[in-house]
Amino acid sequence: MTGIRIDEFARRCNELDGEMDFQYLSVSPSIEFSNTGRRGGQKKYFSISLIELIKTLRDIHQNISSFAGASPYNEALMRRLFAEHITSVTTNALSTVQTLPLYGVIAKVIHLTNNLPNQFEEKEIPFDSDKFEIAIEYLESQLPDEEKYLDTLALHFAAAEDESEIKGSNTIYYGAPGVGKSFKIDQICNDNNSIRTIFHPDTQYSDFVGCLKPKMDGADVVYEFRAGPFTKAIEKAYTNENEHIYLVIEEINRAASAAVFGEVFQLLDRDSEGRSVYPIDLTDPDMLEYLLTNAPEAIENGQLRIPVNLSLFATMNSSDQAVMPMDTAFKRRWMFEYIRIDFSDCPNGMLSIPIRDNGEVKVSWADFAQTINNALVDNSIPEDRLLGPWFLSNAELQTIESTQKALTGKLCLYLWDDVLRHGQSSIVFDLGIKNYGQLNTSFEPNNAIFNERIEQALLDASVVQDNKSVEE
Repeated sequence: MTGIRIDEFARRCNELDGEMDFQYLSVSPSIEFSNTGRRGGQKKYFSISLIELIKTLRDIHQNISSFAGASPYNEALMRRLFAEHITSVTTNALSTVQTLPLYGVIAKVIHLTNNLPNQFEEKEIPFDSDKFEIAIEYLESQLPDEEKYLDTLALHFAAAEDESEIKGSNTIYYGAPGVGKSFKIDQICNDNNSIRTIFHPDTQYSDFVGCLKPKMDGADVVYEFRAGPFTKAIEKAYTNENEHIYLVIEEINRAASAAVFGEVFQLLDRDSEGRSVYPIDLTDPDMLEYLLTNAPEAIENGQLRIPVNLSLFATMNSSDQAVMPMDTAFKRRWMFEYIRIDFSDCPNGMLSIPIRDNGEVKVSWADFAQTINNALVDNSIPEDRLLGPWFLSNAELQTIESTQKALTGKLCLYLWDDVLRHGQSSIVFDLGIKNYGQLNTSFEPNNAIFNERIEQALLDASVVQDNKSVEE
């Protein structure tokens, strides 16, 4: 077992000696490989799915004694062995015309999964039962979860369908901290098709749209228009009219959004195709000159519109203390999509929570967060202040030390200062905890951090987990 992801594994296979190309294709998922092109022609490319490759290795493993004499490579012998012992239709078809490249794929997989110390030889495979078991175990560990994989494909094809229509929109994704608002956007946007920014209390129109700024030209100071995220997105959309471009604004309500948009506010009204209904006259001559130079298609009779292939995506969390209110006129120009709290997909870490009498209780992150959420909901705490599944990350739950730091320095601080700040700490915490400093220093076995109701719920969740472990 190599302990690395399949895409990195494929990259390392490609770096092994030999003229064959080798790469991982995530959509299938499969391995794409080539012949060597040694006979004077161009390289030809083939693919085999991970499932078919695993099936092939299993067949060889079950008939390892028959394959023992097939190293070094002998074309006639390998074609016969593939025909007699391999049940994969894909492998049989490949082996009849591209026997050596297929042999090379297997050789690379066996070599790298077993971390063989000797130099790689593409025409040699150590036909050893244990080595094939290790290879099979690794490839099986890299098969995607079927349900998640199908969900990913659905997102992929939905995005592809949206691309074919290219219909712009303004959408704000909102929900509790850690529900995956940015992740939702990342399923559609990437570095090539998006311009990204984040709003903060000091963000101004000039930051968002652009302004004239000084720069050095040798020994002289000159001024030029520096495009902001909005202008860059307009330029990118008009110069790539067949692509869907996205302007992504994180934390849109941490600034005075209507003021930041300024005159651009008028462009947010869209027609049925996603194009601005009302154009604006550009009053900034420097911005006008910039667009005429870099994206002349954007200006029509001195006016600007948002094109159909530019969408604006934003995230917001209204529980944030630093938020700025958005007026109704601004909000009605956006579609709001709520991201619900769903712990079916979340980090898998375990937490050790100090409690009275029993020392500490071990519970999963999902059970802990849902226990806290249940208490908050029962006390009419707004949903946007609850804990989302990704409030704590995999990295923060990786070790005992990182978990404790995340609990005291992030989660408990959030609950104490943001959610329960108005004399409501007893909803979650023990009555004996009077301030956050006391809470932080009390995070030790046998100390009561949470109230008795929370402790009992955590103990119940721990018992359920223990029972599941016994059953398994």
